[in-house]
Amino acid sequence: MKSIPVIGTLLPTLVFCSAHALAQAGAPAGPPVASFAPVSGVPIPVQSASGRFSSLNPPNRLNCSYKKVTGRVVSPRLIMVKEMNCGRPGHDNVLVNVQFSNPADAVQMVAGRHVAIAARFKSAQEDRDPLFFAEFLIAEKAELVGGDPFDRSAPPAQAFTSYMMCQPPELDALATQLGNELCVQSTVVADLMATGPALAAAAHAPAQVSPEDTVSGDPNAISCRLDPKRSDAHLPAVACARNSYWAWYKTKWSDPLSPTPAPP
Repeated sequence: MKSIPVIGTLLPTLVFCSAHALAQAGAPAGPPVASFAPVSGVPIPVQSASGRFSSLNPPNRLNCSYKKVTGRVVSPRLIMVKEMNCGRPGHDNVLVNVQFSNPADAVQMVAGRHVAIAARFKSAQEDRDPLFFAEFLIAEKAELVGGDPFDRSAPPAQAFTSYMMCQPPELDALATQLGNELCVQSTVVADLMATGPALAAAAHAPAQVSPEDTVSGDPNAISCRLDPKRSDAHLPAVACARNSYWAWYKTKWSDPLSPTPAPP
């Protein structure tokens, strides 16, 4: 374990040995054309407690005392829990990865819904660089045991937070053009019809930026940065997000215990 608890406590990917990984490596860069591949089956990573990092199989797993938690649904596999002292204490608004015993339960994970999850809860840690490690919270063999009423026919709720997705299959074609793996903010990936052209242009011109650097410009604009082994410990990726996300990351980097979740 590192002795310097800088940011891994709350900040969230992937060594893919599949064809999906091959699709995101080694091709020459082309012009910034928004071209997106269809979604295909790939391994599912887990997100770190803040959503900034992810991993296929984070090591150093420890049991937590919790048997049940309540939280707000972020995605079919993620909930945000306001208070959870599992792993390092003192953190609010953490993301918990939900791994259902019955995958059919995922259809009830409607974004924004408040749910109760019973599970075997564990924390895990994974090194990122000499300064910090990423921490993960995982609900294994989970069951959905309660929740607010919801209308299946209602339109999806607006996202209230976001997280970093590495090697999303929707971006295989763009990654092949770049010759680089991609890690992209989840709400950007969710709306590629609108965000695709700006994402493609930004991904072709990533900046060399440190987490401490001030983010300027339109908070809704998409910008990309070189992100070697940070979003994922094994990927020399390009990371892309809205400027508002990078501004949040700057704050989180300097104050890991900040309870403010990532912006959508």
